[in-house]
Amino acid sequence: MLRQLIFIAKISFVILIGWGMSGCADRAGGPLFECLPAASSGIDFCNELQETETENIVEYLYYYNGAGVATGDINNDGLADIYFTSNQQSNRLYLNKGNLQFEDITETAGVAGAGNWKTGVTMADVNGDGQLDIYVCQVGQYKTFEGRNQLFINNGDLTFTEKAADYGLDFKGFSTQAAFFDYDRDGDLDMYLLNHSVHGTDIYGRATIRQRTDPSPATACTATT
Repeated sequence: MLRQLIFIAKISFVILIGWGMSGCADRAGGPLFECLPAASSGIDFCNELQETETENIVEYLYYYNGAGVATGDINNDGLADIYFTSNQQSNRLYLNKGNLQFEDITETAGVAGAGNWKTGVTMADVNGDGQLDIYVCQVGQYKTFEGRNQLFINNGDLTFTEKAADYGLDFKGFSTQAAFFDYDRDGDLDMYLLNHSVHGTDIYGRATIRQRTDPSPATACTATT
């Protein structure tokens, strides 16, 4: 009886999945999504990696984890703009011009970023002035990677000023992604910072080694001031 119930449950699950996937096409039978080429959208970003003897999957476990992307209306025109982080190259900011047309304003906006290994990115109104700011995470003080997290404050004219140190957010370590929210409900955004661990070759052994303490300095969460 139990096996029959499990079989019926599995069949029902498959039917539900199939019914849900059928919603990926409109009533006319066409797809709901369309792939736009870079020549049409203006977005030609590519996170290219160049392996070296010091920067590769062996030396850095998270080498192929990718970078980050954030969407938000940086100029309050009702259109979502896009910011891409690049692990090894410069980050890119694309302004939404409407009708799925974007313009690369990275250089004029001053948000290309520094550091040689960028990871996640978050858009949030950090200083509460009604304009979205951009916070970029990166890896620093690890082998060949040097850099600090950067906070680009929106000037309100499609330009930004980097002020991470002024806000106490210029963290240097193994940052992956950040999230802003009002933790203490005081009207100001606080920040939770996610960092990854670093594994050496000595981790490949018996399960008991998981009890060992990493001698590296502990990372910490940071809040805005």
